[in-house]
Amino acid sequence: MKYLFFLLAVAPVLFAEEQPDLLVQAQRAYSKGLTDEAVANIDAFIKQSPESPKGYLARAAIRDALRQYDKSIADYDKAIALDGKLADNYQRRGVARFMAGQIKDCLADFDKYLEMKPEEKPYHWQRGIALYYAGRFEDGAKQFELHRTVNAEDVENAAWHFMCEARWKTPAEAKAALIPIENDSRVPMMKVHELFAGRASEEDVMAAATANHAPPAQLNRQLFYAHLYIGLYFESIGNNEKAKEHLTAAVSHEVSDYMYGVAKVHVQLMKK
Repeated sequence: MKYLFFLLAVAPVLFAEEQPDLLVQAQRAYSKGLTDEAVANIDAFIKQSPESPKGYLARAAIRDALRQYDKSIADYDKAIALDGKLADNYQRRGVARFMAGQIKDCLADFDKYLEMKPEEKPYHWQRGIALYYAGRFEDGAKQFELHRTVNAEDVENAAWHFMCEARWKTPAEAKAALIPIENDSRVPMMKVHELFAGRASEEDVMAAATANHAPPAQLNRQLFYAHLYIGLYFESIGNNEKAKEHLTAAVSHEVSDYMYGVAKVHVQLMKK
């Protein structure tokens, strides 16, 4: 999965220089960390041009960045009602809905996006993750098998495929069907793969996460991913206590990645 804070990816598009002045001012304020000023400019633009989806999309991007998903979803709703022809807006609302724990609605948006952009289906690992949380394990496994065709060396893809197979079939069958990975350079992902293959322990993964003497920010990321995938592995083999221990630890290592949002959703669903 990509090291990309998806929430900010739309901002350059929405805040391009050819946009109306108030949105340009919002972009400049936001780039300086003046979030309240940026939102005030967007609010003014919306008041001035209530029939334009641009203001709602710009405000939704900021609200996503602030993890105010209920508010961003409301803005996406308005933007899509004004112009439902832009496929990317269904993708963005789908992500926000996932982060808000609205899994069924999230999948509806992802499917609408792929209906409009079918060529993107092999790349849509987010849909595979959402299918797992929807309990559609066979469909999830197929999505991750498809993603393998465009991303063959991703341990995370192999792990999620394993998890879907384990819940759809059995952990033993999932192990037998584990997608082989030879070169995922991210620490500690190759050790994570060994864990899922039954050739490493949780202690081995944690040791690998700390062995390279990484600087604090990188170490924090490595610890997040170590705890996340150890926890997910234990869940897939039915050890819920160990799963809870490591997934709770994962969310204590905050990172600005999509997968951190996944971990937060997972912990919230565990509590329910």
